[in-house]
Amino acid sequence: MTSGSTKPLPALKTSYVDLFYVHAISNIDEMGGHWREWAAKQKQAGKIKFFGFSSHNNMEACLEGAAKLDFIDAVMVAYNFRLMTEPAMQKALEACTKAGIGVVAMKTQGGGPVKSDSQAELDMAGRFLEKGFTDKQAKLKAIWENPAIASVCSQMPNLTILSANVAAARDATALARQDIEALARFAADTRGDYCAGCAAVCSAALGGSLPVADVMRAMMYARDYGEPALARELYASLPERLRRADGSLDVAAAEAACPRGLAIAAIMAEAATLLA
Repeated sequence: MTSGSTKPLPALKTSYVDLFYVHAISNIDEMGGHWREWAAKQKQAGKIKFFGFSSHNNMEACLEGAAKLDFIDAVMVAYNFRLMTEPAMQKALEACTKAGIGVVAMKTQGGGPVKSDSQAELDMAGRFLEKGFTDKQAKLKAIWENPAIASVCSQMPNLTILSANVAAARDATALARQDIEALARFAADTRGDYCAGCAAVCSAALGGSLPVADVMRAMMYARDYGEPALARELYASLPERLRRADGSLDVAAAEAACPRGLAIAAIMAEAATLLA
């Protein structure tokens, strides 16, 4: 459950929720002192059992910040085969583990704003099919095998995906070291296809707080998740300056600063047409 209120509880036909998230923070400062008091009050009233937040942007900094707060029980962040080898993410997860914070992984397939039909992708898929499971199932296995991850939040809009995820969970076959290495190679080969949510980098390059990374996320919803309505809803909530299709916003500095080399200008131009 995510919100700043527990009023929806009757509509959910329950008197409490197990885990309450403050949704989509980008800076740990957003978890100010009032949230500590609010969470304590709701726990005492029996409305929630655990309290935390979710984050899509600047996740590593948010995780490390959470480890320093004694009222955060759980955090949900994007975590997948592309991010699991990043030193900053590894360090942040270690901090949360030491603090006793449960980390929930979302965006587990590592889909990005640009689709890649490379030979590397075909080779990876073929490798895992020979072992009896799909590359998508392998990506889930790679996350489950990390003891720092408490749980996985996986979008399952149809029975086909649900059945595949259940099969992956029930299959006790562990990934070999070579399998993890294959995922890492694919991540490296397609690095420029995925926005890692380091919003502070591209935003700072433009001299302000323009949420460029949220445009990338909206495109991910549209292209990879098949969720055009959700993509348009997110896109419509962004500053008008970001949504102009006239090219008046120069994002060359953000593109140059992007550590993954995303084609930010091209993606934003497509978003202005596709999601307007």
